[in-house]
Amino acid sequence: MDIVRFEPLSGEGAGRALPVSSLSNFFESANALAAKQVCRKKNSLLHAGNYEVDEGDLLELARAGGALVFSFSDLLPESGFRRAIIISKMRLALAACRKRGTGFVFATLAKDASQMRGARELSAFAAVLGATDVERKEAEKNMARLACGAAKPKGQTQSNLSKVPSASGISPPSAKKVGK
Repeated sequence: MDIVRFEPLSGEGAGRALPVSSLSNFFESANALAAKQVCRKKNSLLHAGNYEVDEGDLLELARAGGALVFSFSDLLPESGFRRAIIISKMRLALAACRKRGTGFVFATLAKDASQMRGARELSAFAAVLGATDVERKEAEKNMARLACGAAKPKGQTQSNLSKVPSASGISPPSAKKVGK
């Protein structure tokens, strides 16, 4: 299962792609203040495009049962040194998630069908960031819990412009130790 930013047609992998507009718990954070508010919401999926999230916010996100979203499409337009910097920030954010027991998920957040990737490529993306096999398998379970469980009924519109649903779930085993 993957989360994308467009409405896939039936021939574009619609069976395995969940559009962001169908999720009620996905939030895009442009700055630290916006991320702080989202982290307290129950079962939220937070995508911080700059991957600079405060460790205290990650602890709040863990307590609320949410997850940080790592997007493959953040890497696609970059190359060379800029891509290396983004990967480094993602690795640091992943380490901070582990330290605080915060769940994390991997998704493409594709803007069109040409950016969609298969499950094998998403798994390789997770491995590049340093996720273990156990964490990658746990992602599938978290996807069902956070993304599929939060899908809005068809025809319901988004009330908040800062919301844009997306993610493919992974949570470290240590996240189960966090009290609620």
